[in-house]
Amino acid sequence: MALFDKYKMLLDAAEDIITDDLQFMEQNGVLIIRGVAPNAEVKNKLWDIYSQIDPNFISGEVLLDIDVLSMVKGCKARLIVDEPTLNVHKGPGVELPTIGNVTKGEVVTVMSRANVYWWLIRTDNIEGYCYAQNIELV
Repeated sequence: MALFDKYKMLLDAAEDIITDDLQFMEQNGVLIIRGVAPNAEVKNKLWDIYSQIDPNFISGEVLLDIDVLSMVKGCKARLIVDEPTLNVHKGPGVELPTIGNVTKGEVVTVMSRANVYWWLIRTDNIEGYCYAQNIELV
């Protein structure tokens, strides 16, 4: 129950702005929050609130598993780095788990800019955050 208290502000915000399939549970010392956000800005807002409580996401106490509604459109972009792949992270930070990658030249859908450094992207298989400097709009 301590995690529910510590992250009350995040949970309250999720209840207010997540409209589909919202679930909370604590498992093995991790608070799991799942749901579907109506748009990318809502998802980014939850990550911002989480980072206020746990700067740099170092505690590992929360699994924020929120996807943007599949019908939300974005704009096309591609990877422009010298490396063959770019990691896609669960949230906007290298401290967060890598959930997949995109390959050089691959076209992805940019859902939104989370902040100056990170864009929320979607591929056929994953939705996550990439370092903005490595993506260009097409």
